[in-house]
Amino acid sequence: MTRPTGYRTSNKKPIRRDRVAIAVLVLVAIVLIPLLLRSGCTRRDDPLVVIDDGGTADPVDDGVVTDDGTTTPVVDDPVIDDGVADGRSDRFTTHTVDDGESIADVATALGVSVSNLLASNRLFGGEALQPGQVLYASSEGIVHVIQPGQTLTDIARSYAVPVETLTEANDLNPNSTIFAGDRVLIPGVTTSFWNNAVSLSRGVDSQFIRPLEGEMVSGFGWRVHPVLGNRHHHDGVDYDVPEGTTVHATASGEVYSYGEEPGYGNLLIIEHENGFYSLYGHLADTFVFAGQYVEMGQAIAQSGNTGISSGPHLHFELRNREYPIDPERYLP
Repeated sequence: MTRPTGYRTSNKKPIRRDRVAIAVLVLVAIVLIPLLLRSGCTRRDDPLVVIDDGGTADPVDDGVVTDDGTTTPVVDDPVIDDGVADGRSDRFTTHTVDDGESIADVATALGVSVSNLLASNRLFGGEALQPGQVLYASSEGIVHVIQPGQTLTDIARSYAVPVETLTEANDLNPNSTIFAGDRVLIPGVTTSFWNNAVSLSRGVDSQFIRPLEGEMVSGFGWRVHPVLGNRHHHDGVDYDVPEGTTVHATASGEVYSYGEEPGYGNLLIIEHENGFYSLYGHLADTFVFAGQYVEMGQAIAQSGNTGISSGPHLHFELRNREYPIDPERYLP
């Protein structure tokens, strides 16, 4: 068989353009990737968190919460070792407890009322003081320990004082950064939500307090529904109280939601630390809103008769995450 005229025999194979393109891309990647890594062009997506301790965290890596709820990094401003907001330690008096001293003894030594001392140190009144324990007080008002996630606005609402009062008394401004664990002065306040906490805890140091004073008329567990007549599991307890009775937060935390829910009527939910939630049902109205930080004992709502209800009362639940638990096992 003869070859066509002009056909040249060769051992070389034709070069494919797609292979050339791939080779070029590989070379570019080999050159550029090390340069990018050395130049610090990688992106950091690690979220910033609120400082949980006012005196032990590294200020370079931690974040702080401002009054508008945003979290910003802190580089140059160190956390105050004594747990007192910068510049305000002169407003507070401290006392180291001696062996055998009572709360009344310390209050007298500091020149404040027992109520003031309890509120300034989150004491319930029934516990024994320990030798060496350091207590804070001020004759100008109540000493408040800033909680993680709490803003100046939250604190002002809890104590029913203007934000301007807080900023002036503590050398702050509305956009100042505040650290969890630091102390600030609440000037001019002699009583607060903590009086409610002491009363509703029966003076016992407790994780949760009762939401109000009232007779419990229906407990946790299986029962016949007083309105629908069917057998069902009652996920909380009911307190027989008149409509409009003040309801208090059973523990500190952030308001999770408020609104009308089937059966519950107007329902308020507060999220607490360690995955706990408290629910307050059949309410007439609320004093707080979603996202607000509230304190143990703070007035949060008024009881009512909304939803499927046999009459005015408060339905109260505690939940460990989504699981209902018997409140009576946790309440003092």
